[in-house]
This record gives sequence, C-alpha cells and structure tokens, in this order.
Amino acid sequence: MYIKYAIVMFVLCFPPISSTQLGWYFFGSEVGINIGMVVGVISVSVAAYLMYILGWRDADDDE
Repeated sequence: MYIKYAIVMFVLCFPPISSTQLGWYFFGSEVGINIGMVVGVISVSVAAYLMYILGWRDADDDE
C-alpha cells in the first residue's frame, strides 16, 4: 500500500514541478507556468485514474 502511495505522490509532484522549471528556463516565465499547469492537469488525471478506476485508494485487506 505504501508503494502505491509513493507512486501517486511521485506522479503528482515530480512532473509538474520539473516541467515548470524546464519550461521557465527554456521559454520564459509565462510559458513555463502554462506548461506546468498543463502537465499538472495531466498528472492529476493520471492520479485520479490510479486511485479510482484501478482502485488504489481501497484498502488491501486480502494481502
């Protein structure tokens, strides 16, 4: 269960922050923030898919 939480935390934190920083560095502040917001929406969608569709938020009583 803890590995699943770590994966979701990684998906929610690493891609938006790193894409914002890289976009800011290469394209300027306004474009970098926009890139970060787009990647953030995608990250939240992936995390929601993992949590709700695949059932990662349910307790694993069988394991």
